[in-house]
Amino acid sequence: MACFDKCLKCLSLVPWGTLIATVICWAGTALFCGTGHEALTYSYQLLNSANITGFSWNTTQADEAFQSFKYAIYGIASYMFLLSVVLFVDGVLSTRTIKSDYEESCKTSVCGLCVGIFYTVIAYVTGIAWLVMICFVALPVYFMVVVYSQCIYVEQPTTTNSDFVCLDFVQSGLMHPDYSGSKDYGRLCGDDLKDLCKQPEVVMTYQLFIIALVGAALVVLSMKQYAMCLTANFAYVKMTRKLAVYEDAKYKEEMELNDIINTARSNERLTYKY
Repeated sequence: MACFDKCLKCLSLVPWGTLIATVICWAGTALFCGTGHEALTYSYQLLNSANITGFSWNTTQADEAFQSFKYAIYGIASYMFLLSVVLFVDGVLSTRTIKSDYEESCKTSVCGLCVGIFYTVIAYVTGIAWLVMICFVALPVYFMVVVYSQCIYVEQPTTTNSDFVCLDFVQSGLMHPDYSGSKDYGRLCGDDLKDLCKQPEVVMTYQLFIIALVGAALVVLSMKQYAMCLTANFAYVKMTRKLAVYEDAKYKEEMELNDIINTARSNERLTYKY
């Protein structure tokens, strides 16, 4: 029974809410960074293989953009891992403080309360940043939906004139507008579009971007869970701090009262003796 009680005590010190948020955060970050990196790689290969009129890596600077996005993914993964570890450690310290029978600790100090507020603000700001990231990832998802729908239409046997089915990369923002008046600039039509649709990377890229969007949504959910746990821990720690001050004042008052009673009894004994 003693071993069982110790196990229950250890389990009671685990911040389960923060632990669940950490697991969701790691899963979402892994999905977003892994699939996002591969989706960028496949997108780069598709742009290289596609015969887009007027497209050039030197004029569009898309090559630098793809490399910048990949490096950004590495930074996002490192930041989210560090943030999740720090928030989990803060949850462990807060839970131990709450379970310590109103004893003062580093979390009940003014510095500890300020750190809790700072972590809460960081969690909210990170959640808002990931909401912006969801909007950003939704753009390539929408473009790949258009590409996939055009490929389905082109590959149908009933499609007789596929020269009028095109993809416009100027409207997607991948190419700068051309003011020379060329109608084919930045467009992929006909047989060139069919050759692009035959590549398996099209469906793979489409699926990877969707999974990256789901991963970003999971990270937003984890940030919301972190913010809830941090807010609740701050309220409990603040209450624990007040109760610790009350218990300390009560203990001092009882000690003073005991000293007065003991002094009075000593005086009574001296008076009775003499």
